[in-house]
Formats: sequence, structure tokens, C-alpha cells
Amino acid sequence: MIGIAAVFGAASIFAADIWIKSQADARVTTASTVVEIPKQVETATIVVAAQPLRFGMELTPELLTEIAWPRERLPEGAFQTSGALLAEGGRIVLSPMEPNEPVLSAKLSGPGGKASLSNLLTPGMRAVAIRTDEIAGVGGFITPGDRVDVVLTRDAGAIQEVEGLAKGASGSTITTEIVVENVRVLSVGQGADIRQTSPQVASSVTVEVTTQGAGKIALARSIGTLSLALRSSMPDTDGLAGLTTIGSFGGSVTSGQDATARKVAAEPKEPKFKTVIVTRGLQAQSYEVVSPDGGGAPAGADRAE
Repeated sequence: MIGIAAVFGAASIFAADIWIKSQADARVTTASTVVEIPKQVETATIVVAAQPLRFGMELTPELLTEIAWPRERLPEGAFQTSGALLAEGGRIVLSPMEPNEPVLSAKLSGPGGKASLSNLLTPGMRAVAIRTDEIAGVGGFITPGDRVDVVLTRDAGAIQEVEGLAKGASGSTITTEIVVENVRVLSVGQGADIRQTSPQVASSVTVEVTTQGAGKIALARSIGTLSLALRSSMPDTDGLAGLTTIGSFGGSVTSGQDATARKVAAEPKEPKFKTVIVTRGLQAQSYEVVSPDGGGAPAGADRAE
């Protein structure tokens, strides 16, 4: 038994020694693997804002600084030196920038430019100002860059084609309708800082519209009161709501539905008849007459005298 135990003990020691050596060799092989050193990135300088830059500020060397930037990742419209940026003349900030944010040509006016609102307009678009207050301006929560609908409220009593739709059963001719929808806000009051997030009540809001939209707002401004409806920042498929009247509070939403309901109500009902028996002496005769609450008599109906 002692001999057998010795043999098995020696075999165990031998097997354990082989396993330990194999693990050690595996670790040495892993450690000796060649690690690739990343290729050194070639850099260049780029001009960034040294402090917060806001709409209308004129750029000076004190407001700018240069930092290293990967040459292969230079943004389009970037400047590599402050001298190159200001070489042809002073530039005006059109879009707000934060410290260490690259100064791009798309956010600046041209050399010797001015901080005019026309620099913010999309080509082919027009800027129109709308007078607002705390209510019409959505409590001051509208900021540059938001999307809004322009709503007109007016008395349509003087317009024959609209009066019938507006009056309804309530007798009121006050209507509302959306003049233009989903337009971009350029500025609130005199400020055009798109990063302004705190509520500010302003006397006017300037929006970007097409030429046709500018004409609609100009006309609507002279015939009624304009207000703004702030749209969601998420994609919105809701279309124009049409003409809304006092009668819309009864269940319908648009003027088309109101007109349909009134048309159905105005259509003549089928006349109802009653049988009347007239006795002359001993002879009785029956007649079909229209019931008083059954509507008008149909054309060609016989009338009893």
C-alpha cells in the first residue's frame, strides 16, 4: 500500500508540474505579443472662441484663441489663425458660440459686415414682425429658432361668404383661422440669440415666411388680431385647422363640418299628413292634410277648400 501511494503521489506531482509549466509558457507568449503603437495624429491649429460670443458682437483678437486640432478633422469653414479670420476686415457674430467652440464662417458675417437680420434669412424667404404681448406670445416662452403657427382672430360679420358659416346658432360672427403654419422664429424683440432659454415677454416677434406668407400676415394684421401657437420640436403632421367658429364648441372642429351640419339642418323634412274627415249632411269625406309640425306641403299637393 505504501508503494502504491508513493507511485500515485509521484504521478500527481509530475502532472501538476507539467500543468504549471504550460500555464507559465502561455502567459509568456501573451506578454510577448507585439503591441501596435498608434500612428501619431497630425495636428493643425484652429480658431475657437475664447469667451462666450453673442449675436451682434464684433470679433477682435482678444475674443479668439487658437488650439490644436486633428488636421484630417478640420470643420468646413474653420480658420487656422486669427490673422486669417480678420485679414479682410472685421466680422460680426450671427450665431452664438461658447468658449472653445470652433469659429466657423457660417456663423459670421462677411468682412466688414453688419449685424443685420437679413444675414439670418434663408435665401428666398422674408422676415415679418408680429406684434405680441404676454398672451399672444405664449407667455414669453417663444425663443429664436422655434417653430410657430400664426393665428388670426376677427369679426367675419361683414364678409357675406363667411358670415353664414360664422354666425351659426349662437349669433356670433367671431372666427379664428391659421394664416401660416410651421414658420421659424428669427428674433424675439430686438434679440436674435438662439440660445436664450429663459422666458422673455417682448412686444414683437419676427418670423421667416415666404413671399405669399408675408402678404397674408400683412393683410391679417389689418383686419384682426394675430397670436402665435408654439409647435412641438418633434415632427408634427397636424395640418391647417381651417375656419373655427363659436359653433365649433358644440362638437365640430372646422368650418367644413359646421357647414355640413347646418346644411343638413336646413334641408326640408318630409311632410307629415293627417286624415281629416269632413261630414256634409249625411255624406262623409276624408282628406289628407299636412300636419302643422310636419314641414311644408310638397309641390303639386291638393288643397281642400
